[in-house]
Amino acid sequence: MKKIAFFLTIMLLNISILSVFADELSWSYETGDDVASVVASSDGAYIAAGSYDNYVHFFNRNGTQLWKFQTGSNVESVAINSNGQYVVAGSWDKRVYLLDRSGQKIWDKEVSDQVFKVNISPDGAYITAITKDSSVFVFNRTGNLLSSYDSRDRLSTSSVSPDGGSIVVGTNDSNVFFLSSSGARAWEYKVGGNVQSISNTPDMKTIVCGSLDGKVYSFDNKGVLDWSKPLGGGSQLVSVNAAGNRIFAADLGSNVYLFDSTGKQLLKRKLKDKANAVSMTTNGDYVAISSLDRVVSLIDSSGNLLWSNEYDNTANSVFLTTDRKLIVGSKDNKVYLYDLGSYMQSKPQTQTPPTTTPETPGPSEVTPPQVTPQEDTTPSQTTPVSEPTSTTGGGFPIIYLIPVAVIVIAALAFVFMKKGKTTTTEPKVTKEELKVTKETKVKEAKIKDELKCQFCGSPIEKGIKFCGSCGNTLTENVEIKCPDCGATIGKDGKFCPECGKKI
Repeated sequence: MKKIAFFLTIMLLNISILSVFADELSWSYETGDDVASVVASSDGAYIAAGSYDNYVHFFNRNGTQLWKFQTGSNVESVAINSNGQYVVAGSWDKRVYLLDRSGQKIWDKEVSDQVFKVNISPDGAYITAITKDSSVFVFNRTGNLLSSYDSRDRLSTSSVSPDGGSIVVGTNDSNVFFLSSSGARAWEYKVGGNVQSISNTPDMKTIVCGSLDGKVYSFDNKGVLDWSKPLGGGSQLVSVNAAGNRIFAADLGSNVYLFDSTGKQLLKRKLKDKANAVSMTTNGDYVAISSLDRVVSLIDSSGNLLWSNEYDNTANSVFLTTDRKLIVGSKDNKVYLYDLGSYMQSKPQTQTPPTTTPETPGPSEVTPPQVTPQEDTTPSQTTPVSEPTSTTGGGFPIIYLIPVAVIVIAALAFVFMKKGKTTTTEPKVTKEELKVTKETKVKEAKIKDELKCQFCGSPIEKGIKFCGSCGNTLTENVEIKCPDCGATIGKDGKFCPECGKKI
């Protein structure tokens, strides 16, 4: 019974652990090097990852690798359009690649330097690339170069509208430029320090930038400053949701902030280390933050910590999908996908509609690409891994009742086993029985003492034929005395003739 109870306890504990992780980590995949960038289609059906192993990796939502495409060097950035029909990649081989859903290369274009940021419009009609030498390039779907902009090594960051028609540039000499698709400068604004980060809404009506002067700035698309707010240190990371009513900012002092469209501070939260990547849901209700202490955290718009996880190395990229999935690309060479539906209790996010005409629908099924000298399409399988324990705060998901239940069951099993434990014990003896037993033993000893050898007088035991001291043969003359009255009892007597005591 003890073994059965122990087995059931262990089984329930294992089920509990698996249930917790099943709600979080859906799958992981190991690439050949650091994962620099991860993105997903609007419905979360397709996921793309760029790795320093020189490959673009493409998965479905179940974690099956559909294909991988080899470039000439590290893949620093990837982007995917809303329905997953097109994938764009920027590589250190100074080329921009446009691929279709099946992994076939549509085109690749050489640019001026290593590509560290790419983007694609929701309909896949426009592709933009930002290079290490501070240049911006805009292509159409057929690969024609529509415009380019050279900031002459002053560019520190930039952002592009979904339709590729507008470009916002931040420079190392503290300027913000708004450019048209032709590269013409529409307006510029001077801030108080080097521009570190830029983000904009899809309609470009809200443009946010962070500066080393310690402030976050919000502009409209005409270059009018709506507001600016000082942070605790230089502002290194900003992000704005689609509606422009949630603005995220992170400073160099490891603080993160959330503002509304008017600049009102909604929250301030202290991290253990500086933030290096961020992703926000479309409505701004949830924010995923990667920090340099190797932790990725999920917080809500009230600042509650809902979920966090520590990795073996820093996460380079995070991406929140509209169906409440979190994708993480890490320096530990892995892509992770988590289902955080139990932590993100709001309704699924809605995708902002494209600002350009819709494209012709692509194929509904994925077909494996043809192998070319430049491609490696060997399929890979996902590999489940054990993850560090996740920590939660704020809300209380139902799944955490399972470990509690297991602990209660284990405690009850322990008590049960303790009570049910059986050992060999002597039967209880009453005082009267104990007294009789002692008297019997005393009487038996007296009987032994009363029996003596007729030749040498040595004490002998009843029933023996030879004396142990002199060796003579004992006869019927051996006297047996009653232990109670002392009367002589015959050789074969069983009862005392005087008192009737049984011998």
